[in-house]
Amino acid sequence: MTFGKRQLVIAAMVTALGTAVYLNWQFSGVEPVSVNDTPSSISTSKQLGQTTYVNTEVSNAESSKKPESSKTENSKNEKETQSSKVKQTVSESKSSLTKEQQEYFSSERAKRSQSQDKATEALEDIIESASSSETAKKDAMKIAEKLAANIKAESDIESEIKTKGFAECLVSINNNNCTVIVAKGNLNEATAITVKDIVYRHANIDFDKITVTEI
Repeated sequence: MTFGKRQLVIAAMVTALGTAVYLNWQFSGVEPVSVNDTPSSISTSKQLGQTTYVNTEVSNAESSKKPESSKTENSKNEKETQSSKVKQTVSESKSSLTKEQQEYFSSERAKRSQSQDKATEALEDIIESASSSETAKKDAMKIAEKLAANIKAESDIESEIKTKGFAECLVSINNNNCTVIVAKGNLNEATAITVKDIVYRHANIDFDKITVTEI
């Protein structure tokens, strides 16, 4: 197989998921939310979190009474409590989805993963093949790096979107375009802008190239 043919195969694999998801939305009758806002309309002074500082000063006498093992135990308990809260939140989010929604997101996420795995394997074959030219290997490495960056961005975006009240979501980044599908219930003009802002910050994709839909 010539490198030209391999490039076509890789391109088809990388774009397959975006096309499949788009067609799925079209035939399922899901309508995208139209939001014309641009990143400049979002305040650059937004805070995603706030750190609270607590005065933990104690007298020398009091600190000498607390063994180091107690501090370690407290830290361990705090981590276990936080982990428990995260698991509870995930469980509650899943329970709020209908059976059809759960099946949809599970199926589409599996398709996305399979498409990405095939593309990654094809790129690795080119990079590791003794018959591949140096130019072919360099091009394949660039595509592989971009694919890996997109996969990470998709995961990070999904995690943050879920913190905004959406029970589930699926993100697909392809050719500097992004499609986001969320569980029906919380999507409106304001939350769509929030979603687009999250995508913009993680993947540097312009608002007009981001489509947000619900199911």
